[in-house]
Amino acid sequence: MKRPIVHVIGAGAAGLAAAQALVSSSLCDVVVHEAKPYAGGRRRSFYDETLGVEVDSGNFPLLSGWKSALALIDAAGARGEWRQARELGVAFADFSTGQRWRIRPNPGRAPWWLLIPGRRGRRFRLADYWAARRLIRASPEATVASCAPKGIALDRLWRPLILAALNCPPEAASARLAGSVLAEAILAGGAGMRLMTPIGNFGRAFVEPLSKRLVRDGAALRFGRKLVAIEAGLERVTGLEFEHDRLDLGPRDAAILAAPWSVSAALVPGLGPPVEATAILTVHFAASASPASEPVVGAVNGPFDWLFCYRDRISVTLKDAASKIDAPRDALAAGCWRGVAALTGLSDDLPAWRVVPSRRASFPATPDGVRRRPPSFTSWRNLFLAGAYVESSLPECLEGSVRSGERAAKLWLDSNFGARRMAPKSKVTINSMQLN
Repeated sequence: MKRPIVHVIGAGAAGLAAAQALVSSSLCDVVVHEAKPYAGGRRRSFYDETLGVEVDSGNFPLLSGWKSALALIDAAGARGEWRQARELGVAFADFSTGQRWRIRPNPGRAPWWLLIPGRRGRRFRLADYWAARRLIRASPEATVASCAPKGIALDRLWRPLILAALNCPPEAASARLAGSVLAEAILAGGAGMRLMTPIGNFGRAFVEPLSKRLVRDGAALRFGRKLVAIEAGLERVTGLEFEHDRLDLGPRDAAILAAPWSVSAALVPGLGPPVEATAILTVHFAASASPASEPVVGAVNGPFDWLFCYRDRISVTLKDAASKIDAPRDALAAGCWRGVAALTGLSDDLPAWRVVPSRRASFPATPDGVRRRPPSFTSWRNLFLAGAYVESSLPECLEGSVRSGERAAKLWLDSNFGARRMAPKSKVTINSMQLN
């Protein structure tokens, strides 16, 4: 009997994770279709002639507690491409006061570090952390600011952490989603709070080795494959129409749509689009910090939110950056570099730079945005959704993308053995849209 074929639409992190899970099952053939001429989706690497190095479209750190992403990296044999921070926790710097501190959790699950002032961070009280329990019990409509402590703790602790995790300020961010992230961090213990960054670039540390592993294991990766329509019947998708050809799906075949939310919404009837998206700006500089420098620093009251020191460049991230996305690039770079120089001790002379905007970096992690997140399954028993926007306990992040891909693959593996779902009553042809 011919083996079923699962077509994965999109070669971003979610699509690659879904493909790897399917290939590992040995129950089907896997074909990955990507509209672009490269894999990686919005997390891509490219050579910048001005800087003379390869850079990423953003900064994509990992936490040591992200088991799904790390397992995928290990499967691709790429753990050696990642740099671990020397200490657990996160380093911070306040531009308004010049103060620096570090949150230093202990490795175990029992958080005794909260009882030690030097580990909690400068001027933070135990009550500033204890108040976070309200996030875990928050209502669906609550924001982080309505649950978190006010004053110094909100501005110097919760604001940078919430911006980092949810790309949304505490005043708008979903308390329930933040509580889910917090609960997972508590379960992982302090050992799961070690930051990891690519030694070189994200492509070399994740996308390229995983793509090679997929091909080696028998998956097919096809680029320049723009999906323009999906044909569906009463219970199942029957065809995939690409820009230059069409594929009929056999009775046991399936499709996993691992495209951005806005793209998927244009292709799948009944899938509501996101109301908006949040923006991120990344600025890369052709400069190297001291090897003793912290690889990642959270910046408070400064021109950027996070500083990343790589082997061949320094990068900064501006979160929730819609108000700055169209600012003059030279002024933006100059302002960010002054902040970098202040934190690293480098010269104030502006080196070569590159600004990389991402206008639709993530779904809005607001209470309304979280409520709109769709499930992985659809009304068609052989069509599934994957992507960090899909309903889960995590916001937009690499771990969320990987888990969503694995979840979609698991749903197909389960449904291939007889699970049925309610289907629409008429045949439809799904609208066209460019995959990003």
